[in-house]
Amino acid sequence: MKLPRFLARFRSSGAADEPVVEPEIVATPVEAAPARSRTERLNHWLTLAANVGVLLGLAVLIVEVRQNASLTRTAMDQQKNDLLAEIEFNIARPEITDIWVKSIRAPEELSDAEIRTIDSLLISIMLQWDQMFMMQDAGLISETRVRQHIQNTAPFYFGSRFGKHWWALQINGWEGTAMQKVAGPIVEALDEDFLDRHLDKLKLHPKGPPAETAPSDTETGP
Repeated sequence: MKLPRFLARFRSSGAADEPVVEPEIVATPVEAAPARSRTERLNHWLTLAANVGVLLGLAVLIVEVRQNASLTRTAMDQQKNDLLAEIEFNIARPEITDIWVKSIRAPEELSDAEIRTIDSLLISIMLQWDQMFMMQDAGLISETRVRQHIQNTAPFYFGSRFGKHWWALQINGWEGTAMQKVAGPIVEALDEDFLDRHLDKLKLHPKGPPAETAPSDTETGP
């Protein structure tokens, strides 16, 4: 280390001849990143390919789930239609038709056996509605569609005095369910004379005799 000039005169002659040793600064070498081996590069690409495969698998799974949901919805829709068709075929049987019409026109005259027959038909309708509620719970159809179906079918099965009386006795067993919350208000609002008037409207009155045409003024006799 060098001393200031004004202190240099106090140095001894021997000290003046001694060389000044500067501290040596040694730079620390920076190690270069080791080159990636062929095996490491291969593992990297294999991992990348595996991740891409997982993403493709998820995409395929989503498509399959949607397709399966569509097939399930179609199958359950067909079951619903089959059940409704079976109910209509049973009502169309002559011995059942007479009982069905009596439940509309003269419900007070139904025998116990006839009441049991109508009871089974109305239970079938409720089970069909319940199937649609299950489809709604599974996310296969919307509540709007279920409600629309009930509004379309309810008048033709419960739109009579007997139908509404039967419903009032049964609905308590569905307390707290969608059957009570959705179907209940629809059936309760029905006109109990709907089916009676509906049968009357379906009748065609016989045509009267054809009206006689008056002779034209331009016609002349022989």
